Amino acid sequence: MFFNSYAMSKHQQRNLVDSFYQKIINVSRNKIFYSKLNVPDTLDGRYDLLVLFSIILTFSLSKTGKKGIELSQILFDKIFLDLDLSLREMGAGDAGVHIKIKDMIKSYMGRQKSYCDCFENNNFFKLKKSLINNVYRNVNQLSNEPEKLTKYCKKCIYEFGNKDLDYFLSEKFAFPKLNDFSLNQNF
Repeated sequence: MFFNSYAMSKHQQRNLVDSFYQKIINVSRNKIFYSKLNVPDTLDGRYDLLVLFSIILTFSLSKTGKKGIELSQILFDKIFLDLDLSLREMGAGDAGVHIKIKDMIKSYMGRQKSYCDCFENNNFFKLKKSLINNVYRNVNQLSNEPEKLTKYCKKCIYEFGNKDLDYFLSEKFAFPKLNDFSLNQNF
């Protein structure tokens, strides 16, 4: 197994990172993405949303300073530790898990570079193109679903952008609510 800052972190940090991870899981499993925004309800589709929302959170945390950067790394390690365990539960062997995790990390890093560049430069047109290439890569017919997903990402970035670390450490931290009504609003 690779060095994992999550496993090596203090109990209090692990609890905090676990709560971040649970919030990412909760938002990425919201049925609206699959029923209204045409994200494929597959392992790949779920992985793509997990990656997207974890990148939004780690990007936002990293903007809060050294402690936020440290928490971002621990969260990244937690995500891949959990993915490793999930692959093993699905029956993958050690060699297969190692190769699959390596590929998943590579895809994560590519998406992180692309998405963070969009966030840094406030380029949500480019983000929409990246989402079409990643999240919607196996979808043949699209209408305005990528636009709506992009708007939700923009809302997250704007909402988290003016927050300090204390916000993320508090009970107040949450991804913006997502429902049928919010999909039709301009963010």
